[in-house]
Amino acid sequence: MMLLTPRTWVVGEVVTAAMMNAEIRNQFTALIAAEPEIVKSADTGRASTTTLAADPHLALSVAANATYTIDGFIDYDGAFGAGGLKVDFTLPLSANMRWTLHGNVVADTTQKAQTNTTDHTGSLTVGTYGTGGLHTHARLAGHLTTVNAGTMALRWAQSSSNVTATTVYAKSWMRLRRVT
Repeated sequence: MMLLTPRTWVVGEVVTAAMMNAEIRNQFTALIAAEPEIVKSADTGRASTTTLAADPHLALSVAANATYTIDGFIDYDGAFGAGGLKVDFTLPLSANMRWTLHGNVVADTTQKAQTNTTDHTGSLTVGTYGTGGLHTHARLAGHLTTVNAGTMALRWAQSSSNVTATTVYAKSWMRLRRVT
């Protein structure tokens, strides 16, 4: 966690409420900034497309010359054993990322789980098990190193084109934890 350098109190110094409040506020502000998080506020559906596009909600700002761990939860559904979900990210110039998406096997109807990993240049896919309340989920994890400040944005599409929309639901989320 990225704390600010704590204030050094001097022996005999009278610490006022304003001084203590400022110190505590500044430390909490630094902690919150070190762990940006975004929660998707509305459902987004995409049908008959395998072209990756940015999710309208799942994007976070990143600092220059920083290292983050990545955590997330994608709540989605789509046609049973078809459609699927393909995910990748846009990153600031010169960023390096290694990430994984834990979810269901693509085009499988027996609910097998899979784990796959790629770097910042690749996309990963997971399967769908139907619509109408049968949400599927995938866990996102990884490691991001930046050179430039910018935005880390999740992009997604169907892994194979299907007329039944694949939907990423509200309350899906991503979180970064700054480690350097």
